[in-house]
Amino acid sequence: MKKAMFGFCLLLGSAVATYAQDTTSTSRSSDQYRSTQQDKQKDKDEYTDKEVIATSDLPQRVRDQIQGQDYSGWTVSKAYRKTKDGKTMYAVELMQGSDKKIVKFDAQGNKLKEKNK
Repeated sequence: MKKAMFGFCLLLGSAVATYAQDTTSTSRSSDQYRSTQQDKQKDKDEYTDKEVIATSDLPQRVRDQIQGQDYSGWTVSKAYRKTKDGKTMYAVELMQGSDKKIVKFDAQGNKLKEKNK
C-alpha cells in the first residue's frame, strides 16, 4: 500500500510540475538583436549632423597625424566636422585597397577613436 501511495504521489507531482511550466517562450535573441540595432542607430544619430569638409579644411595637426607613420599607405576618402557641446571633432574615412577605417580626432589632432569597417 505504501508503494502504491508513493507512486501515486510521484505521478501527481510530475503532472502538477508539467502543468505549471510556462509554455509561452519569449525570444531573448530578438531582444538582444533589437538592442544591437538600437546601439547602431544611436551611433548613426550621433553623427547625422556632421558636415562634410575637404581634406584641406582639416586642422594642420589632424593632417599631420594622417600623414604620419600610423597611416602611411592610407588615403583620405572623406572628412567630416562635428561640433558638439562646443567641442569640434573630426572624423576621417581612410582607405587602403579594400580596407576602410574611420578615425576620429579632436581639434588638436589627438586620436579619439579608431574603427575598422
